Amino acid sequence: MIDQKIAIVGGTGQFGQHLGERLEENNEIVISGSSVERAKEEAEPHGWGYGEGKEIVKGADIVIISVPIAVTVDVIHEVGPNVSDSALLCDVTSVKQKPVEAMKQYSDEVLGMHPMYAPSNSIKGQKIVMCPEKGKKWSVMEEFWEEHGADLHFTDPKSHDKATSIVQGLMHFSELVMADVIRKSELSTDEMNEYSTPIYQLITDLTARMLNQKAELYGSIQNHNPEIEDVREEVVDSAEELREVIKDDEEFSKKFEELGESFDLEGAQERTDKVIEFLSNDVRDD
Repeated sequence: MIDQKIAIVGGTGQFGQHLGERLEENNEIVISGSSVERAKEEAEPHGWGYGEGKEIVKGADIVIISVPIAVTVDVIHEVGPNVSDSALLCDVTSVKQKPVEAMKQYSDEVLGMHPMYAPSNSIKGQKIVMCPEKGKKWSVMEEFWEEHGADLHFTDPKSHDKATSIVQGLMHFSELVMADVIRKSELSTDEMNEYSTPIYQLITDLTARMLNQKAELYGSIQNHNPEIEDVREEVVDSAEELREVIKDDEEFSKKFEELGESFDLEGAQERTDKVIEFLSNDVRDD
C-alpha cells in the first residue's frame, strides 16, 4: 500500500492511533477526533494531518471509521456524503450488519473489518474478520493485514454477528451473571480463596479482566449486535431447564452427555491441563 491518503475518523482513539502508526509508511495519514484540538494534539507528533471528520474524508483513497460502537452508524452517516464513490470505506467495530449497511449508501467500495485484538498487542497472529461487501479495493487492506502476519477470516456481516453473539455476547453475558452471583454471595475474596481451585481462579480472573475494562465497550456489544438478544433469552431458558433437569440423576446424566457432543473434549482436557499446571506452579512459587 503506497501513496494513499488514509483518513481515520476517530484516529485519536487507541485503535485509530494503532492503525495510523502502522499505515503511515509511504502513505498520508489524516485523523479526526472528538474535537479538532484533540486531533491536532495526537496528529502533530506523528506528522499527520488532522481536522473534522466531514473534512478529512474529502479526497481520501481509504476512509476508516474507528469510533465507539454506539456512534459508528451515526458517524458513517455524518461523514458519508463527503466520501468519494471510489474511496474504500471501512470500519473496525465489533458488530458488522448495521455499519456495513450504512457504508454501502456512500461508496462503491465497502469493507467491514473486525480486528479481534487489543491495540496494545502486536498484529502478528491476531484474528481479523473481513466482510468485503462492494468493489475490489478491499484487497489493499487484505495485503496490509497479511504483511503484518494477521490471521484473516472472510465472511458476511450477518454470519459474523451470529458467531460473535456466542463468542463475545454469550461469554461476556455469562461472566456478568457469574460476577453478580458472586457479589450477592457476600463472601469475601479471602474466604473464597481458601477454597479456590485453579479452574475457579482462571474463570474469575478472566471475568475480572473484563470488569477491569470499559463498561461502554461491553454494553455496546450487548446492545448493538442484533443477534445477541436471542442469545440472552436462550441463557435464561437454558438455566430454567437445567434447574429442573438436575433434580433427576438419570435425566441429568443424559443431558450432560448430550452437551459434551458440542465440544472437543479431549483437546479441551489437554489444553486446560497445561493451564492448570501453570496456575498450580504459580501458586506454589508464591
